[in-house]
Amino acid sequence: MLWRYPGQRQPIVALLGPRQSGKSDLLKAVSRACGSTVVHAAIDFDDNPVDPVSAAALAAFQMMRGWDNLRQPPVFHRFGLGLLALNENLDPDRGRAADQIRDLIQQYTSNTRRGRAFRQLEQVAATTVDVVAQGALSPLVSGPAREVVSAVRDRAKPVIGSLLQSAARWGVRDALRWHISVPEAESARSIDALIRLSSTSRSAAVGPLMAAFLADVKDQAERHPPLRSTCSCVLPTRAARHDRHDHAWVLLADGAQTPAGRRFLTELAAARSRNQQADVDGSGAADPLLVLSACEQWQSEWTSWWCEPWRSTPLTATPQRRVPLLSRATRSLWARDNEAAVGVERGPAAAWWYPVWLDPMTEDQVGYAMDRSDPSPARPLPASVVHRLTGGHRGAVSAVLDEPPGTHPAPHGTGPVLSLLAPADEDGTPLWVRALEAGLPEGLPVPGAAWSTAPAVVLAAAYLADVRTAHDPRLPATSTELPRSLELLRRHLWVSTFTHRPSRIRRIGWGDDADGPATLHPWLARSVLTALNSARPARPDEVNPWHDVFAGQALALAALPVPGGEAAAVERRLFHDLALGRFTPVAAALADRFDDDHRAWIRLLDYLTSAPCRLLYKRSPQEAYALLLDGVEDRGQTVLAVATAKLLALLWLYNDPLTEHTRRWDGEIQECFTRLAHNSRLLDVSPLQQAAAAFA
Repeated sequence: MLWRYPGQRQPIVALLGPRQSGKSDLLKAVSRACGSTVVHAAIDFDDNPVDPVSAAALAAFQMMRGWDNLRQPPVFHRFGLGLLALNENLDPDRGRAADQIRDLIQQYTSNTRRGRAFRQLEQVAATTVDVVAQGALSPLVSGPAREVVSAVRDRAKPVIGSLLQSAARWGVRDALRWHISVPEAESARSIDALIRLSSTSRSAAVGPLMAAFLADVKDQAERHPPLRSTCSCVLPTRAARHDRHDHAWVLLADGAQTPAGRRFLTELAAARSRNQQADVDGSGAADPLLVLSACEQWQSEWTSWWCEPWRSTPLTATPQRRVPLLSRATRSLWARDNEAAVGVERGPAAAWWYPVWLDPMTEDQVGYAMDRSDPSPARPLPASVVHRLTGGHRGAVSAVLDEPPGTHPAPHGTGPVLSLLAPADEDGTPLWVRALEAGLPEGLPVPGAAWSTAPAVVLAAAYLADVRTAHDPRLPATSTELPRSLELLRRHLWVSTFTHRPSRIRRIGWGDDADGPATLHPWLARSVLTALNSARPARPDEVNPWHDVFAGQALALAALPVPGGEAAAVERRLFHDLALGRFTPVAAALADRFDDDHRAWIRLLDYLTSAPCRLLYKRSPQEAYALLLDGVEDRGQTVLAVATAKLLALLWLYNDPLTEHTRRWDGEIQECFTRLAHNSRLLDVSPLQQAAAAFA
């Protein structure tokens, strides 16, 4: 979106992601990529919570530097004159106030490039008059004639200066005319329009000044286009590389969710709508400013045009679309519906927004970061484990790489894995505490070591562990804290469809086009469930908090109608039984359903094995596997029952982020699916064969 054809409107891009996901780093990378060729400015509202006028002034100041492909630095005459008038204390008498405004304009024009040039020319002209009067005419003129020449010289100097400064003021004539056109000026003359602006409050002047800022950007881009040169812009396939195109001016806004950032961007969107309404002659009010803002909160006004990240399908009969990943975002996706909306009179300001989701780090990027952190060949942690545990969250990856590895052996004895209970600092603070302190939104406190009532964030994490709750129309009424905690986690982007990582068998059960459910971010989910697992009961006679939370949730959800009827309710009970560690009855129930429908059976298997496994918070995956299958083959069970139990245990542990996906582990899962296919009573065993091939 850095390239644009003349007249194209530019959106206000909201770069979404939870706290510390790398949005600020991306803005800095974009700023470095723009270099000295793409006009840009950066504002950090976290560090500088300034008002909209001050933020626009800061952006204009940064853009007024020299750029390699511009013949001269940009100027902001409209905005500058308005800012001078706003900051001036005018005399109550209108005549004297008009003189003050004229003096301000005089001072302003004298400081412009043209004003400085004419001021130098004025000095040269005055010097010439002196030379003529005192030097060249001196031998020829004497007596009264010399006095006449001196008088002419003294009168000529101010006339020359006035003429030259008037010519300099001619350079800002368009800016003065623009202030006449704003609605607040009521068609007054330029001097009176600036007087009127100066007499308004700073809050009332925000709209005209923001509109002036955008008008200056548009004017500079049109009157002073960059020098033609080669660029690396990726143009649409229908366009040729030599197509005439311009580069957008870029404004990078960090901390867009702060009150100062929200107000600035809201006023900017309103100013664009304002300029659009003022474009009565159809000359075009599209400015070239592309805003890229980093935001860690969802804003409700976007919902008219964009589907919330925690919903998998847009509302029907609405212009809603799915929020795209940044790597897949194109201007055409925004322009398809929104450009027409902002192009009409009194178009909605919310239509200027274009939310996109920041891509998480890939496994290769995590491995590269680990190589820089620990270049030794024998790394204690595989990149795949760190990637699944952190979900590619940049702040989480940094936190993991800063911590020492735990002491539990990895599957099949390949090495140690990470423990979130390990001290993260000299005070002995566990890593999960550090993660929650850095990530939880305000209003959700970090759980303590013991509690009598489960904290709100723990209830939310346990509720969201069941992926089918994403489609529940109602919440359990047993907890008054659950709705509020879910709302906070969603609004702060910790719950989204982007964090769902489908298993290898999900596509086989649900198909390629199935939408992924909204889930809690794996880094936050693991940290909260670690807090739940390590919590102590308030009294010795109470049950452990893990059992209390998941058993209570099972009872609360059982009271609600389940989409899918009684069969879905039974499957949900099996899910909570497995989360509570009741492995044997769940395996038996799964084996009983094997010969009904293999594709539906794989869907159920995929759902059940997404349940959290408490065993892995204290044991290695290999130890947990041996414990789950202890005596299974010695109970005289059928081949089908044994294979089902093994497969359930393998996939349940395999889906845990701290289980390394080795070839040995894949081979055991493949063997179980193959054995089940050989013992099926159904003719069509292709789903089982596809599942086996997924682990080949």
